[in-house]
Amino acid sequence: MNRLTPLLLAAALCPALAAADDRPYAFTYEATTEAAGETELELYETYYVPPGGGQAGRKAVHQLEVGHGLTDRLDVALYTVFQSTTAAPFELTALKLRGRYKLLDAATAPLDLVLYVEGEKEVVEEKPWALEEKLILGRQLGPVGVSANLIAEQAFVGGEVLKVWGWAAGVNVAVAGGVRLGAETFGEWTREGGVTTTEGFAGPCGVVDLPFLRAGPILSAWLTLGVAFGLNRDTDDLRARALLGVDF
Repeated sequence: MNRLTPLLLAAALCPALAAADDRPYAFTYEATTEAAGETELELYETYYVPPGGGQAGRKAVHQLEVGHGLTDRLDVALYTVFQSTTAAPFELTALKLRGRYKLLDAATAPLDLVLYVEGEKEVVEEKPWALEEKLILGRQLGPVGVSANLIAEQAFVGGEVLKVWGWAAGVNVAVAGGVRLGAETFGEWTREGGVTTTEGFAGPCGVVDLPFLRAGPILSAWLTLGVAFGLNRDTDDLRARALLGVDF
């Protein structure tokens, strides 16, 4: 639990720390894209506690994202994913390439709508390919923001296609000084060998602006925190994430 303690403490302090930016959720995507010519660097640290809390199944996933806005509606990003477990302290596990396109804008439509496509190539064990598609919906209603993600994933493993369906949704509110705090839920359904497995999570989240990092080419910087608790016995007991982002 040593690695988890700082994340839990930070999440507990969110009301004192958080400030507005475009990533109030740790696991749910908002319906936004990078502005044309803008580059974003994000570092994700995610900690997993398996069902029952066993030490052997715990892991930390470290993910570095570099994204760039091609137009005001289209952006692309490259992810490099590493993993730490008791068996492997630090190893490269996957590379991912993502594209997002903003189909609708709430300025001229009832809501924001973004199409998301991601390709992933794992580099460990069976080294499968995977594709993921998201339909990301969002709307800002005064100080309140809402987001919903509909998710489909296809993993190509050993000549077979494993299909996964998922969701993520969150609500956040802007409070004094641009603070944004919220809650989110996410999960997935997987069917394999005639058996359907459901995973579900829910928990608090928030974002803190880091104005002291705004200097030179840095336009904005923020820290997003979230803790999600498993809702059934097929689900990890807990997932916690810290996300540090910088825009250039």
